[in-house]
Amino acid sequence: MSARDVASRANWAAALAGLVVGLAGGLFGVGGGILLVPLLTSFFSLTQHQAHGTSLAAIGATAVAGLVVYGLAGNVAWWPAALMSVASVVAARAGARFAARTSRERLTLSFAVFVLLVAARILWRAPVGSADHALTGASGMLASLGVGASVGMLSGYMGVGGGVIAVPALTLLFGMPQQMAQGTSLALILVTAPFGALEHHRLGNVVPRLLPGLMLGALVGAPLASLVAQRLPQADLARGFALFLVANALRMGWVVLRRPRVA
Repeated sequence: MSARDVASRANWAAALAGLVVGLAGGLFGVGGGILLVPLLTSFFSLTQHQAHGTSLAAIGATAVAGLVVYGLAGNVAWWPAALMSVASVVAARAGARFAARTSRERLTLSFAVFVLLVAARILWRAPVGSADHALTGASGMLASLGVGASVGMLSGYMGVGGGVIAVPALTLLFGMPQQMAQGTSLALILVTAPFGALEHHRLGNVVPRLLPGLMLGALVGAPLASLVAQRLPQADLARGFALFLVANALRMGWVVLRRPRVA
């Protein structure tokens, strides 16, 4: 097989991976890095650090494509999203620098347990938000900055957009409707992911050859899934998001626990 054929197959595989990530991102308001990172390590033979950096560079396309649909439907809280973005920019760069120096096993396992608990809470009683959410006034501004800092740190450290933190925080803590929380999450990811990617690129952890295919697939999948999300009942969408969290938490825990320990 020629080098051109190999490159062509890699591009098609990247586009398919981007499509899957875009569908998940548009449906649940996440960047999709929580799916893309293991795909990049398993099927594209990237190192863990390369997968995180490349994921952050690619999932901006998911955020852009999905955000257009959510925005046109009126399901983005722009002011809280702007405040969260400010805090996330600084935290994402700090998280990326920290990731380059540390092992992730313990943090990943702790995060998986946290995600399972959040999913259990949503499945037990799906949140029913309203447009009159709590992210208003001075306290809302501080809360938005806190959520943004948490999402940014997670984004930079684990190579994910942070929607798995932002969406449940916005629905469970601040009473935001599921669709609006997901749209606001995508607006946040649109800022957080590129800044984290820039820091990873500076550290040499981005693989540019995969980005065109990944972004193309995401640009196709994200708007299609976003349109579906606008039409689903809020409670059903929240439960679907919870099941998405469960599946990913179990995967993360399994990967960490089965990884051989090095003395």
